[in-house]
Amino acid sequence: MDLYLLNTASGLKPLYDDDFEEKKKLKLGETYKAKIVRPRNILFHKKAMALFKIGCDNSKNVEMPFNTYRKYATAKAGYAKVYQTPKGLYVEAESLSFENMDEDRFQDVYNHVLTFIILDTGADKEFIEKHLMSFL
Repeated sequence: MDLYLLNTASGLKPLYDDDFEEKKKLKLGETYKAKIVRPRNILFHKKAMALFKIGCDNSKNVEMPFNTYRKYATAKAGYAKVYQTPKGLYVEAESLSFENMDEDRFQDVYNHVLTFIILDTGADKEFIEKHLMSFL
């Protein structure tokens, strides 16, 4: 059961009607275990995809399809697993899916990818931020 909760001074309360209905299914007096994570922000996710697009379109070092560049930039930003194979190292970028990464980690990824894209494109942060607004 996943619930969206709002943290208030008096405790956690269900955020939406559906969440309230799910919470009502919990028995009073019972103990429950919960994993607390900040849900991903879809608008911030779209901003990150726009950032990758800017990097892909303006890279001075590589030319590749968008999805390949997205994985390349993620890995170059330090978010990858490296495997030793008989033919050498294999680098696999971390998945940016909503299920695999919470909002806090995704914000870290975004900031590191932004730094990489600044280096890769030669653009400054203000230029990139200005162009991000045209995507949103």
